[in-house]
Parts: sequence; C-alpha cells; structure tokens
Amino acid sequence: KNGIGVSSISKHTIERANERNVSRQDIANALENPLNIRDVVVDDSGRKSQRFIGANATVNINPDTVNVITVWKTGSATKKKYLKGED
Repeated sequence: KNGIGVSSISKHTIERANERNVSRQDIANALENPLNIRDVVVDDSGRKSQRFIGANATVNINPDTVNVITVWKTGSATKKKYLKGED
C-alpha cells in the first residue's frame, strides 16, 4: 500500500501463520488494504520493522529487505479502533 513490495516471507512468518491460523489472503489484505500503517521502528539490535494492521491479520515487514518477518491475528479491540478511524 505504501510502495513497499514483498520480496520474501521468512520461515518464522510461515510457522507463526500456521500456528496462529493466519491465511495468505489475510496477509495479502493487510499489506494491500491496511486499516493502519505504523511508522518504521528500529529495535535494540538495529533491525527495522514496519507494521501493517489489517482487518484480519497484522503483518510486520522489514522495509530494507522487504521481507515479511512475522504475522498474527488482528485483535478485536485493535480492529475496532482503526475501523472507527482512531490513531
């Protein structure tokens, strides 16, 4: 949605998606039609990530490598918040 393309999906993402029952369609929808896109953050190890919050899945992607790094189901409170247009 913001111009970042996906080059790969990490093994960790595939494992978490299977564990958490997150479908490929939910991941694609979060990236293509997000309810919210968070700013890029850098963790203590210097790794960047950006969060795409979708209606059914939340996806973290590394904006430098364009690698999807993890996913989980979007919680109902988070979904409700962004559907109402709150930041």
